[in-house]
Amino acid sequence: MYNIIPLIIILVSLAIILSIILKKMSLLAGFDISSIPEEKAAETKTKIMEERLARKAKVFYNKIMPFFKIVANFFQRKFKTIGEKLKNLEEKYKARTKKEVLITKGEFESLEKEIEDLLKEGNDLVIKELCDEAENKYLKILSLDPKYIEAYRGLGNIYFLQKQYEEAAQTFRHILKLNEKDSFAYFELAEALSKREKFDEALENLKTALNLEPNNPKYLDLLITISLIIKDKNLAKQSLARLKETNPDNAKIEEFQAQIKEL
Repeated sequence: MYNIIPLIIILVSLAIILSIILKKMSLLAGFDISSIPEEKAAETKTKIMEERLARKAKVFYNKIMPFFKIVANFFQRKFKTIGEKLKNLEEKYKARTKKEVLITKGEFESLEKEIEDLLKEGNDLVIKELCDEAENKYLKILSLDPKYIEAYRGLGNIYFLQKQYEEAAQTFRHILKLNEKDSFAYFELAEALSKREKFDEALENLKTALNLEPNNPKYLDLLITISLIIKDKNLAKQSLARLKETNPDNAKIEEFQAQIKEL
């Protein structure tokens, strides 16, 4: 029995020590490090920096958003204007065809001459890079004859020159509504689409153009150019072979050959 007493004393001592340790741990767990001056200062500094960044981001956002709204509104108005012009001209034509307008041979010849003069003036203005004035000439033609394709082509070329490729594409698509066999409109549409990096759609329209005019070197030139951009070596080689057959003296053949080798 006396041997058990020391053991009991040891166990009681261990229990007391363990109890003290557990109390200390609970105190440590509940200790707030933010109460330490150094930690509190670091936390405050981080919070200040975060708030400053948030304020700067808000100021930048407030400055830049009006600019993006202006740009977005401009393009929205531009696209709407082009679409409205084409739609109005189409409706004007439909209204005209519902009426039986009878004109004399002399009146018809006079109208034809006026349209030819306006077209020449418009084309000359484009050469001089007076695009707004040229656009007015083409629109004047379309007010006289809403199905006059060359006026639409002139408008499409103006928009293309001004790098308004979406408007150009809309106009060339309208030509194809009037004449689905217009190979040059397919080519022009392919050019506008390629400028917007819509290469699959561009190739589709270009192949349609080549089905209508298989030996047109201009179409083959664009086909090779797009093939090189999308790195389609087989299509580039096939297209170059066709170009060699149809236009063996083409100055770009050697250049194309070198570019195909690099693919």
